[in-house]
Amino acid sequence: MSHGRPTLALELCVRLRQTRRVPEPVIDARALTKAYGLLPVLRGVDLTVETGESVAILGPNGAGKSTLLRILAGIARPAGGSLRLFGANCFPDRPGRATLARIGFVGHEPLVYRDLTARENLEHYARMYGLGNDHGTPRNGAASGTSAVAVAAGALERAELEGVAGRLARNLSRGMLQRLALARATLHRPDLLLLDEPFSGLDEHSSELLTASLRRAREAGVTSVLVTHDLARLAALASRVLVLESGRFCLDRAPTPPAEELTRIYRSATGLGDDDRVGNRP
Repeated sequence: MSHGRPTLALELCVRLRQTRRVPEPVIDARALTKAYGLLPVLRGVDLTVETGESVAILGPNGAGKSTLLRILAGIARPAGGSLRLFGANCFPDRPGRATLARIGFVGHEPLVYRDLTARENLEHYARMYGLGNDHGTPRNGAASGTSAVAVAAGALERAELEGVAGRLARNLSRGMLQRLALARATLHRPDLLLLDEPFSGLDEHSSELLTASLRRAREAGVTSVLVTHDLARLAALASRVLVLESGRFCLDRAPTPPAEELTRIYRSATGLGDDDRVGNRP
């Protein structure tokens, strides 16, 4: 057996590994800071999320969770640090339209037009995202011959909102409005889904529908970042969990442990007592 010069095949293998391009993370944030007036909210946050990861963020009220999600969605701007989404510079540069079009965001506000019906809202967003062929060639995964009306109808059916499709958004229940917000956020098949307390105020049926939608998105390879206090659902949906405390991450755990263990870990990381409710602290 020769112990001298490596074979040509081995040399080619080494060169291939050296030149192989490593995919960029979906999210690559470094030392992000944000303050409101003199109140610091984010104090140097580092976050890397790879393609297909389902990440959950926990933390007490005021920890900076919603602020971080709004920054990732392009709605808010950090004060310092760096941010890359899908390999594109998004801070200090501003995120481009092509980058933002790959993101779906559900926040505390549903971001729908209250004086439009559920159907009209989704038809409007379908046209805005270039879905369907109402005004030319369909884009973003719409099938040939599909109209924005048909795209909206499909979204209404998946959200089980066909029965209230003609109702004004302002007259929808909390659960229905949240389902409409999720339908709006996923209409364009985003590569990154950002969800801020999506289960808040939902009844059991609406929560089950939302859970099923998130499972389908995860199975389809959609990358997601979820802020929630619902540890039981979180444990079933997330592949990784982080805890944000006073503007910094103090825990990063993968895979996500069962809900009971997660509660213990969370209390230890944040210093909550047994009488404190998880997710809230004065």
